[in-house]
Amino acid sequence: GSVKTYNGSPEMGASWLQKFMSHQGEESLDDYTSMNILAARNAAKESKVLVQGVVANITYANGRVPSGVYLTDDTSSIYVYSPDVAGRVEVGEEIQVAGTRDDYILSTETSYAQQWGYQGSIQLTDALFVKSIGKNREYLKSWIEETTMKKLMETPFTNNITTKIYKVNAIVNKVPGSGFVNYYINDLDNKTGSYVYTLCNGGDFSHLDVFDGKICTVYLSIHNAKSTNAGIFYRLMPISVKENASFEMSDEEIAKFALDYYAAKQFKDEYNADPTLELLTSINNEYIPFEGVQVSYKSSNELVNFEQVENKTIMHLASGTASITVEMTATYNGKTVTQNVTFQAKVIDLPTLTSVKDAIAIADGTEINVKGIVMSSTIVQTGFYLNDGTGVIAIRTDAATIKEIKQGNEIVIKGIKAHVKKDGKANIGQSCIDGATLVANLMGQHDYDKSTFITDKTFEEILGYSNDQATTDRTTTVFVAECKLTKKVSQYYVNYYLSNADDSSRYTLYASSGEKQYGAFDSFVDKTITATFLLCDWNSKDYYASCLVSATDGVTTILNTYNFN
Repeated sequence: GSVKTYNGSPEMGASWLQKFMSHQGEESLDDYTSMNILAARNAAKESKVLVQGVVANITYANGRVPSGVYLTDDTSSIYVYSPDVAGRVEVGEEIQVAGTRDDYILSTETSYAQQWGYQGSIQLTDALFVKSIGKNREYLKSWIEETTMKKLMETPFTNNITTKIYKVNAIVNKVPGSGFVNYYINDLDNKTGSYVYTLCNGGDFSHLDVFDGKICTVYLSIHNAKSTNAGIFYRLMPISVKENASFEMSDEEIAKFALDYYAAKQFKDEYNADPTLELLTSINNEYIPFEGVQVSYKSSNELVNFEQVENKTIMHLASGTASITVEMTATYNGKTVTQNVTFQAKVIDLPTLTSVKDAIAIADGTEINVKGIVMSSTIVQTGFYLNDGTGVIAIRTDAATIKEIKQGNEIVIKGIKAHVKKDGKANIGQSCIDGATLVANLMGQHDYDKSTFITDKTFEEILGYSNDQATTDRTTTVFVAECKLTKKVSQYYVNYYLSNADDSSRYTLYASSGEKQYGAFDSFVDKTITATFLLCDWNSKDYYASCLVSATDGVTTILNTYNFN
């Protein structure tokens, strides 16, 4: 390759791999302490350890180059990050490895990980291959805990369970994208789970294709946690997968499953107003499968009322502050299971509020409290647009907050007024309330106010604002105009656009995975629609992109619900 200098440091550019050689040097092991894998997991960071175990899995980096191995003994498992080790061993080989105990976090995620209490992925780095003990050996499973995806996903991030192998019954799902494939491993509700960690666009897990949509016995590890300002979530590493065609549950287990995975999930931890919550009374599952688990609810607390309306059970909550217990009873084929769920009813004294109109005008850096109706989802950014009748503004928050609200809820949020933009750019930036937290969810299913929407401009006129990002902030204006929805599909991406009649000018719909984020609007592609949309400038481009609130062809109306799905 060519040698060049970047920011004062020499580096290789435009280089080609000529040969890959395992390190063959003699290394002193005097500085390494021999221990079992469980002890190595519990060793202090930077400890130098010598471990022996069976290779249960090999991981791959870009180009399908071996990058590391999962090593197991009769006490636990640990990930060994080492292309050298991974490149010279095979699954089932018992080896001895020396390495440095580490809690790995991607450097760009460190501050976010600290925010969520995540310590990093437990592994050995700077690893040395010491010797091979033997091949064709089964990795040891006697210590492996049998659990559920639900329990794993609910494990606090402060409790570091990364790179430890677990056994679960789960459903494998293949989800193709543009130039990549994601594989999900979900619990038996086919919702509770996460996706498999890949550096090869999913190509290293094509062997999972045969299990798509099937209940399987899966040995897996939480490989790491992705940490961002929007939240944190586990990513998985399957170690072995086998279809479990004989899986079954007893009638009592099915009744309990219906309560754990469906009924209990309906309730929030806290209510500040009447949720008018329609409760499930009959529960089905197509995978286990079962139909018609009957569920009833009761509570002795006088603040709670269960209203029966047209065969529906609606929970109402009167104003008050109390800890409330609801008894849920599930019945299936004569087997009955009862379980309690507890939540808090709380009357909140609301803080001094700023209207959206005033929030838009207020100085950046000001902490404010704003009340409004949750209108529609932002795309890419974890957030939504808030509308109080005086105006509309983007709210940027985290995934946990999104889970606590629904479109149409009236809420009070607290955050910092900001303009998001890249350093050195002349753009005004994207107006938003950043780092927003939920003060109170006043519930309800409210229609948002359209009185501030701009309806007297043609789409051609609005196209004239495309390059105003450096002079005029148009990111809080909602436009309603007739236009076309167009779609461009390439090998690696799918883009959607709001276009004029002959498709000569357009606004890109801001997205990171277009088909995933705007696929709900596909029935409108190449049609003339009436679009309700905002311009946006999250990435400080030389032009505005756009974000749909809703679209209609005069018969069907589709709402942007992406972040709430």
